[in-house]
Amino acid sequence: MTEDPVRAAEELLAEARASAPAHPRRFLNLYAGANLPSAAVSGAYAPELSAYPAMGPSFRKEQPGTELVSRLEVAVRGLARRLFAAGWAEPRLPSCTLANLAVFHAFSRPGDLLLGPAAEHGGHLSQRQGGTPDLAGLRCETLPFDRESCTLDGPAAARMVRERRPRIVLLGRSIMLKPDDIRPVVEAAREAGALTMFDAAHVAGLIAGGSFPNPLEQGVDVMTMSTYKTLPGHPQGLAVGRDPAQGERLAELLDRRFLANYNAGRLPALLAMLLDVAKHGVTYARRVSDCSSALAASLRALGLPVLAPESGTLTHQILLPITDGIEPGEILAHLERCGIVTGSCANPGASTRNALRIGTQLVAHFGAEPEDMDGIATLLRDALAARDGADTAQAALHERACALAEMLFARRSP
Repeated sequence: MTEDPVRAAEELLAEARASAPAHPRRFLNLYAGANLPSAAVSGAYAPELSAYPAMGPSFRKEQPGTELVSRLEVAVRGLARRLFAAGWAEPRLPSCTLANLAVFHAFSRPGDLLLGPAAEHGGHLSQRQGGTPDLAGLRCETLPFDRESCTLDGPAAARMVRERRPRIVLLGRSIMLKPDDIRPVVEAAREAGALTMFDAAHVAGLIAGGSFPNPLEQGVDVMTMSTYKTLPGHPQGLAVGRDPAQGERLAELLDRRFLANYNAGRLPALLAMLLDVAKHGVTYARRVSDCSSALAASLRALGLPVLAPESGTLTHQILLPITDGIEPGEILAHLERCGIVTGSCANPGASTRNALRIGTQLVAHFGAEPEDMDGIATLLRDALAARDGADTAQAALHERACALAEMLFARRSP
């Protein structure tokens, strides 16, 4: 007898309503690509503004009764320009991946060359061959990378840009332990007539808070980003840039060929998040970096292999190399049973193929301080040591993780 899908859906919906509010306290979330908006940001979401379309440029939309949506678009653009020292901003994109795709379509043609990061260096599917650039018909080649420092090889990349003369140079990666030296590459791209992009999906909040160099101030043309990693908002995309004429070119593409409509109800929540970043982003970005430094130091003191700078300003990411021959999925599943949620990635260093990627941005948003990192490091050490342990050991670790999560969640700002 098959299950009644209507009844199953009703039961699952009831379960989600009952359990979702407590979800952040059921695990210690160290996933580097996650955040949780404040109650004020979530409360600003306005589904009523999504009741019907709001298509076209601000104040020139096809539908009547959309003046408030236009005013919100203008306000979001203004605040985003201020936070990122930009000449223009585009808030209507549903994700950073689609923001990248829109930029590809706006500023290139099929057959053009894109230089970007490789997957093994931390390149996202929206930045490399076999991924989103293919949808725009772009040819892709890999920018040089220094595996010792886990950063872009700036001088070699600049030489490659001058030799290959691409249409687009895409900088930034999903794995960034510290800033790259991008100025030589930007200068070479300008000489070659190439557009420079920076994918700031992971580090946008650190850029807004001043703990990570602003690519636009280093000459990058266009910067794309997610709004739910180091920016503590709901998932969507945002694009900003230096030249207003390029912003108009992107907007024209969106209006004519890319966006039939979008969810305008998220605009008040996006504005509320950007306003929060304008007020508290510097403190938050510093706390993220300080927590990463403290966590890396604590993990090293406990004898764990750590891939992260030992000095300077860190991002939200720390890597723990995984011994070759051990499946990352097995470790992630074990850590989940121990109450710890994190992720894995290709190891951009030279030691092993894969690594655990630990993120501090969510616990820092809850209010974690550097002195809390000893407890998190000890929990991680004990959980990894218990990989072949009994279920009772995992249950005890899960209880410890929940206690830590509960303590940090209690500090969360309203």
